[in-house]
Amino acid sequence: MAPLQNKLRILIVDDSISIRSVLRALLHNDEYDVVGELGSGVKLLSTIAGLKPHIICLDYNLPDADGLTLLKQIHSNYPQIAVIMITGSNNQELVHTAAEAGTAGFIHKPFSQAQIISVLQKVAHAQRLLMIAAKKHNPFEDKPFHATAVVADDSQTLRRLLMAILTHMGVQVVGEAHHGQHAIELVSVHKPDIVCLDFEMPIMNGLEALKIIRDQTPLTKAVMVTALASREIFDRATQAGARGYIIKPFHPDKVTQNISHILAN
Repeated sequence: MAPLQNKLRILIVDDSISIRSVLRALLHNDEYDVVGELGSGVKLLSTIAGLKPHIICLDYNLPDADGLTLLKQIHSNYPQIAVIMITGSNNQELVHTAAEAGTAGFIHKPFSQAQIISVLQKVAHAQRLLMIAAKKHNPFEDKPFHATAVVADDSQTLRRLLMAILTHMGVQVVGEAHHGQHAIELVSVHKPDIVCLDFEMPIMNGLEALKIIRDQTPLTKAVMVTALASREIFDRATQAGARGYIIKPFHPDKVTQNISHILAN
């Protein structure tokens, strides 16, 4: 069994006892430590201060509080915490609004064990790498890249990870977007040297955004970020103008290598 200090600390916030029980049972393993549960949002911020979770599973429909409002409060007070929104809605407007507010991912009700594990693994992977990156020696300290970047991903946690890696390289992140249309606007304004585009985003996906960015800002080099490592996607992205790829789940050293190569050329 992994040492307790290596486990990611999780706080579950849901008014349903059964859902809390299911989540607690699924997350009771060597990777996670469920440090607390809440049935309402009243004491959420004070509980966070005491328990110091790395990840919060937050119900969107709490009886005494609005999930989005709580998400914004968490993001404002504890930006290092990843928040996974639990929702029974497939409303794309909600997905867009929650992504804008800083969610790291979604668990959709009725949920399966596979869905929960998949979402948690992605978020946990990014959180662990962020913790490692914060302590790691910076090899670019004496020879930083003097470049600018825009990062676009609907997961706030993955944006933070990419931004941390780029900043470590000496690349100035001039904007972050949670959907493709926003990325286009930021690239148009800042004209960065590089833009990292997640393939799957609400409103407009990365491939659609890439085509427009290539036409409007041809000097900006685009990197496609995707969990779908298929030849078809690579070919479509290359034809649209992508200069490189980052495959999720990614490791900082691999991302650094890819982006260094793209910026150098």
